[in-house]
Amino acid sequence: MIYVGIGDAIHDTSICALIDGKFKYRKSERHLNIKHHEADAVWYNQTLEDWGISKVDKLAYTDKGKYLSDKKFVRKPYNGAEYIEEGNKICLDHHVAHKYSTLIDADQYAIFDGKGSGGFSGRYSGMTITEGKITRYKDLSIGKYLQKIGYALNFSGTEVDFPGKIMGLQAYGDPYELDLNDIDEILKHITVDTKDQTFLNFVSSVHKACENKQLKYFEQFNPNKLIVCSGGVMLNTVINTELRKKYKLDILPHVYDGGLSIGCLRYIAGDFDIPNFPFIQDDVSPEDPSDKTIELAAEYLAQGKIIGWYQGHGEVGPRALGNRSILMSPLVKDGKNILNKKVKQREWWRPFGASVIKEQAYKYFDIDDSPYMLYNSKVLVDGLDPITHIDGTCRHQTVKKGHFYRLLKKFEEKTGLPVLLNTSLNIGGKPIASNKDSAVIPGLDYLFFGNEICNL
Repeated sequence: MIYVGIGDAIHDTSICALIDGKFKYRKSERHLNIKHHEADAVWYNQTLEDWGISKVDKLAYTDKGKYLSDKKFVRKPYNGAEYIEEGNKICLDHHVAHKYSTLIDADQYAIFDGKGSGGFSGRYSGMTITEGKITRYKDLSIGKYLQKIGYALNFSGTEVDFPGKIMGLQAYGDPYELDLNDIDEILKHITVDTKDQTFLNFVSSVHKACENKQLKYFEQFNPNKLIVCSGGVMLNTVINTELRKKYKLDILPHVYDGGLSIGCLRYIAGDFDIPNFPFIQDDVSPEDPSDKTIELAAEYLAQGKIIGWYQGHGEVGPRALGNRSILMSPLVKDGKNILNKKVKQREWWRPFGASVIKEQAYKYFDIDDSPYMLYNSKVLVDGLDPITHIDGTCRHQTVKKGHFYRLLKKFEEKTGLPVLLNTSLNIGGKPIASNKDSAVIPGLDYLFFGNEICNL
């Protein structure tokens, strides 16, 4: 049997399949090296051909406002249903696909997103499920408010990235009470400058108001039961950290639209195994790194070198988890500015994440289990300036197995520290690397591509 799921959104499109029980996943931005790419039917069909699929037993896809086979703009007539069945095809409502992408059955779901497919007679921005009751919202997303600040700052790239950039900037201000409906008017009378404290206080206040908006929505949930979360808003680590203080959350790294194809596939195929999750990209995968390779990488890192670490298959989701990473010792003096200037070339205020051996995380961070970099933790020790944000926090990843764990252990042997600075293997405006060419980034001292070591 061949089942296919297609996340046909307006950005971050993907496709996945079960081919006689074997799972495959491909994201168009990684495959084409175009960030937040929106695929068309040609790309989906080419991928099926690449996978040797000529006939599909059942296919599900999300609706972005177009039929897959048409160029004409048409909204699907759901009429209150979760899906529309068309022979062996199912057109699945956007937020329902998010729900199924969580890969778990639960009593409570929180789907906080931007605009979906409009399945339940309107372009909704999320839904909640509590005690079997589905509630859909048209004003749930906080992204639109943070995007206003991004536009005021003349950010480059797509607006999808703006909220993530603002998430780092908000820590530099002191929040005050603000009505989100007043943002446009305030922007007319304020100096838009990231070095101006009045502006930074305004940014912090907008983000705090967005946080309060999300906390308000969560009041409907039972704090004693697990809440399974999805939707792009759940990538906001600042808000997630506040939520986890009161609620039991389950959040996977593909909560954004890049996970919709997985939800579609699960809707039609039921539960299935995803081997080596979250490293599931259908991309170029080199041989596993040897002990000698890991020894040399740890030595270079201990010397303060910046290395690209390309191993296995790429991570699902937008955050590097040790297979597509730029790594650096967090002991390097002024390491954040060095890395930004030499390699990443991004906004001065944006922090870098870190990875730590799980069993030792409690010594360095106040959250000891965070496998997907979805929370901000307080940094508990001094001297780790390159990974410590202005507010004393770090978006960290806990690692408990695999080649990356071995590298962290070896780095600890050399430095006494089981922590590395970890940021994604890309530069601004580009997706995470999916082959050797895209991993060759100016400013790196070395690229470790499997066991091949490139001196850059």
